[in-house]
Amino acid sequence: MNLLVLLQAVEPTVEIAGQAAQNVPEESYLSLVMKGGWILLPIFLLSLVAIYVIINKWLVISRLGRKDSVWLSRVVELVHDGKIEKALKFCVERPYASAKIIAAGLKEYDKEESEIQEAMEIEARQQVSVLENQMNWLGITASIAPMLGFLGTIFGVIKIFYDIALANDIAIDTISTGLYQKMICSGAGLLVGIVAYTGYYLLNGRIDKVVISVDKESNEVLKAIRASKRNNGL
Repeated sequence: MNLLVLLQAVEPTVEIAGQAAQNVPEESYLSLVMKGGWILLPIFLLSLVAIYVIINKWLVISRLGRKDSVWLSRVVELVHDGKIEKALKFCVERPYASAKIIAAGLKEYDKEESEIQEAMEIEARQQVSVLENQMNWLGITASIAPMLGFLGTIFGVIKIFYDIALANDIAIDTISTGLYQKMICSGAGLLVGIVAYTGYYLLNGRIDKVVISVDKESNEVLKAIRASKRNNGL
C-alpha cells in the first residue's frame, strides 16, 4: 500500500520533468558555438591562418621536393660527357629545389671545387628558407589558440561569479548554462591548436625528407663534376 502511494506521488513529478525536457529547444551546433563569445573571433582567425599555411606549404613542398630520377640521371650523364651548358639548361627548366642548387654549382663549373660547393651551399640555404617560410605561424597558432580558449573560459567564470555576487543567489541553471557556453572557447582553442600542431610536425617531417634528398642529389652531381673535370684535365 505504501509503495503504491509512493509511486502515485512520484508519477506527476516524472511527467512534469518529461514535459520540461520536451519544451527545451534543441540547438544547432552553429548556434551553440556562437555562444562562446567574442574570444572565438581571434581563434577563428588563427584557424584560417593554420589551414592556409598547411595547404600552401604542402603544395610548395610537393613542388620543390619532387623526386625525378630520370631528370637526375640525365643531368649526371650530361655532366659526365662535359655538356655543362645542356645540363645547366636542363636544371633551369625544372622547378625542383635540387635543380636550383645543382644549377648554382654548374654555373661555377670553371672555378675551384670549393667555390662550386660554396655556391651550392648558398643556394641550398635559400631553398631551405623557402621551404621553412611561414612555418612559424603554425607554431604560434599551436601555442596561442589553446591559451585564448582557456582565457575565454576564465573570463566566463569570472562573469558568472560576478553575477552571483550581484544577485546574491546561486541558481544551478545559471551556473551550468554559463559554464557550458564558456567551455566552448576552450574546446575551440584546443581543436585549432591540435590542427596547427599536427600540421607543423607533419610539414617539418616532409621538409627534412626533402633536405636529405636534395643533399644526396647534389652530392651525386658534385661527384660527376669532379669526374668530368678530371677527364678534361681541369
